[in-house]
Amino acid sequence: MAGRVSPQPRAVGVRRAFADVPDRFRDWVEATLGDSVTQTLGQSGGMSPGCAARLATGAGRRVFVKAVGSELNPDTPNLFRKEVEVLSRLSPAPYRAELLGAYDDGDWVGVMLEDVNGRYPDLSDPVDADAVWATVLEQTNEFTPPPEGLALPKLSETAQRWLARWPDVEEDPGRFLPGWAVSRVEEFHTRVLTLPDRLNADARPSGSEDRAAPYPEALCHCDLRDDNLLIRPDGTVVILDWGMARVGPAWSDPFFLALSWVDSPEFDMRLEDLDVDKDDVTDLLLLFAVAQSWRAEQPAPPGLATLPEFCRSEAERMFAGVARRT
Repeated sequence: MAGRVSPQPRAVGVRRAFADVPDRFRDWVEATLGDSVTQTLGQSGGMSPGCAARLATGAGRRVFVKAVGSELNPDTPNLFRKEVEVLSRLSPAPYRAELLGAYDDGDWVGVMLEDVNGRYPDLSDPVDADAVWATVLEQTNEFTPPPEGLALPKLSETAQRWLARWPDVEEDPGRFLPGWAVSRVEEFHTRVLTLPDRLNADARPSGSEDRAAPYPEALCHCDLRDDNLLIRPDGTVVILDWGMARVGPAWSDPFFLALSWVDSPEFDMRLEDLDVDKDDVTDLLLLFAVAQSWRAEQPAPPGLATLPEFCRSEAERMFAGVARRT
């Protein structure tokens, strides 16, 4: 990669090398490319326990591949399957890597994408931050309303699942909430109780007297961290990794990207010009913070040894934003 060096992304897991994935997947890669792989460069960003590598063939063709099997983590193969489903139904765009092929033997799942000459963005740099922000808004406009034919869960359903963990929070608030929030556990529960309906275009939003209609729905990436973004040498942005895609309010992806700045007022400034109720932003932030804090207290899933500490760190950042906004 030419130009600036990639900063270290927030999420870094423990990955398997391309040489250590099953022979059947590596054979598929070379058959798909029609040539032998002569160079590999492993990629470290992201939480998946599988392989992620840039490959080059003897003829000089370059691609990016990732692969994972249920032996590494039972849930990650389905995330890869979802990514393939999404990318196979989307029109080409300069801010998406082209899907070149997919492998699925019922256990191991692999994805082959065009190799993007780029680096992770430095979201503390205004130039990188503004380029990523503009690209996410452009893609949000493209996907409002969502493309037809995609069978995806809704963000409101995810919020309902997070809300189902609240009895644990009420039973031991000091375990899941920062000290300043413990005395406000009932207040905060009341705030988030109706959030799933407010995120669901098929339900009547709470406080609908103040809002004439539900939020427009969009296809949402829902995982817009720095490790899922690349900046090309010309400054243009590519968005990667669609395994967490949902259907949700059109402000969802700007919200998830803005979490990059959630522990500073830039989070608030980035979102203030969007068509979204400020309380809905605060309540989604609060519910997501609690979900991350809850996850941090659970045993690490197979192959994801760094996940609890990552969730703990993210929860701390999000609670800082909740404190500022409440």
